Amino acid sequence: MTTFIGIIPARYGSSRFPGKPLCDICGKPMIYRAYQSAKKWPHWKDVFIATDSSKIAKVCSEYAIPYLMTKDTHIDCLDRAAEAVTILEKDGRAADKYIILQGDEPLFDVETLNVDLSAPVINFYTEIRDINELYNANIVKAVVSKASKALYFSRYSIPYHDEKTKRSDAKLTAYKQIGVYVFTGEMIKLYSKLKMSYLEALEGIGLLRLLENDIDVHMQFTEHDSISVDTPEDQQRIIRILKNRGSEATDKLR
Repeated sequence: MTTFIGIIPARYGSSRFPGKPLCDICGKPMIYRAYQSAKKWPHWKDVFIATDSSKIAKVCSEYAIPYLMTKDTHIDCLDRAAEAVTILEKDGRAADKYIILQGDEPLFDVETLNVDLSAPVINFYTEIRDINELYNANIVKAVVSKASKALYFSRYSIPYHDEKTKRSDAKLTAYKQIGVYVFTGEMIKLYSKLKMSYLEALEGIGLLRLLENDIDVHMQFTEHDSISVDTPEDQQRIIRILKNRGSEATDKLR
């Protein structure tokens, strides 16, 4: 039976939203909300926060959340996850697969994970339904082949769409990446050993490192969208959603 460990990378020093893993979401720090959402999946061997911050580690201790201390030199969440995997393996706590979840997605739906997770490297994607997301650089767009492999990721609004260059009346369908990654231990360590690639450096998207090195990224479609907190405005959006959910739950009990 395949064993799974969840890793939630959490960096305190965000340029767009410093300290965001600890921002308040309805009375609890966001990292707590993200951990609680992740733990709802019943197939974990364990779930850990991977952080370089003593402030985040202190909050994890207060909420009894398992955590791993990593270096403060990681720019990419997958490199931080790779160090966490190395720590776990050295401690004799390895798993067959590692699922990297985002610490800034407190509303993550674990139903996303109930699919075939057998490929060595897996990422998730969903259809863009809000046109504003197509032109939002904080949202990574994905282009996927017929064999469900990643062709490219970009912060730009791809595929390009202009009436003057279209060759048919095909309707635009665009996809966005969901920040959930599944790796074998071997593949996440290989990822970290590879140098930052040219496209990765330009786009600021980690999985381009694999594509530039001709390593397949298998894509799994999901209907379960997720909202990342990149700015204080996103934080307020999440709070509004949770408050609305609370009101709906209260109404059902009346």
